[in-house]
Amino acid sequence: MTTTTKAPRPYTMTLKAAKESAGKLSLGNGKMPGSTFATDAFACKVGDKLAKVKGSVCDSCYARKLQKLRPSVNQGWSNNQRLAVNLIANAPQKWIAAMVFQIEKAATKSGQPFHRWFDSGDLDSVDMLKAIVQVAKATPTIHHWLPTREVGIVKEYRKQGGSIPRNLRIRLSSTMVGDKPVTSAKRLGVSTSTVHRKGESFTGWQCPAPDQGGNCGDCRHCWLSPVNVSYRKH
Repeated sequence: MTTTTKAPRPYTMTLKAAKESAGKLSLGNGKMPGSTFATDAFACKVGDKLAKVKGSVCDSCYARKLQKLRPSVNQGWSNNQRLAVNLIANAPQKWIAAMVFQIEKAATKSGQPFHRWFDSGDLDSVDMLKAIVQVAKATPTIHHWLPTREVGIVKEYRKQGGSIPRNLRIRLSSTMVGDKPVTSAKRLGVSTSTVHRKGESFTGWQCPAPDQGGNCGDCRHCWLSPVNVSYRKH
């Protein structure tokens, strides 16, 4: 007598269950298209150190200011941080499934196949990056943008043989205002971003948002272009 092994059934969930288990995506960011996922800015590893350095890109962090001013925002982003870290550590496939479910729902609702990771916060671990990569692979028609200052996490991920799907644009962010792009980015196969002061020279493409009401408008360079994107300090 022979027995057959059934393929595992995919996770089924409601939108409410996905948010409650893995963290809540936002579709209400009027400055950019598609969806975003924010975590606790006070939990940033490199960012927490840079926030104390005058002239760094994290000096006067807008996300930290917002968390201090608005308790509901602080609660939501801190909750996202806790849920994401815990579920990735204990049941990463459930977190991946919940994120895929939310991102696909958001793209269908908005008509915008774009997702930004960490409009607040940053990568917490190599395991989190691995999970995000799997989310991107599972949503091949959606463009993902992941800005990060956690160069060490990206280096370790690549050292372990991790690949980066074509629809995931990782940008290593320079640490100081006026810095050149991170030199190790090319070797790691990722892109970069920098911050410059008004009137200063910059490398690559200048984000047009400051001249169009703080909005992306029709620009999608952050998601699509391999060149350095430079943001004007405001």
